[in-house]
Amino acid sequence: MNTAKCMDTATPSTRVGSRFERNRPKALALFAERGFAQVSLRELASHLELTAGSLYNHCSSKEELLLEFIEEHYMALLSLFDRRHRRNTPGATLRQVIQGLVDLHDEQPLHFQLATRDAGCLKPGQRASVDRLRERLRQHLATLLRDAGHPATPGMPTLELFEHLPLWLAGYPLDKAQRCANLERLLTAANPLSTPEIRP
Repeated sequence: MNTAKCMDTATPSTRVGSRFERNRPKALALFAERGFAQVSLRELASHLELTAGSLYNHCSSKEELLLEFIEEHYMALLSLFDRRHRRNTPGATLRQVIQGLVDLHDEQPLHFQLATRDAGCLKPGQRASVDRLRERLRQHLATLLRDAGHPATPGMPTLELFEHLPLWLAGYPLDKAQRCANLERLLTAANPLSTPEIRP
């Protein structure tokens, strides 16, 4: 996990209402709209209503803020595999996870966009942090698919379907039930062959 979080240096009682924290969603929208590499530090600071110099009081680098957004995304994906579903059958749990994935995309589409498109802009150590989260996600997904009667061990191609399909399916005129059905069909039919990981 990211150990050098972008944060306000104010006291805890005032941090929640800081200008940086209030405007942080604007940075997410800017990165998603323009592409991380196209956003200058000065432009980022302007969207956060800060000067470029004062931005460093809140965040050590532009990449650090990108890492936070991407880590938030993967923590939300991991939360879909919450223990509360374990009392259900594996098939029902798989459907609940897929419904949760569709709901999460509906709630946070910009996080999906950023994680699938701009993760390559992170520094190597930051990428390693994200890769550890992705591996945890792959393991959860592999266990659930196996328990639900799909015994082939899903590799990176199946994980990438899980990560990318909500974004892709959003471009089609499908209702939620149709998106869930397509996700389940594609995930359970995914090719389990071991192939080199392809990153965006």
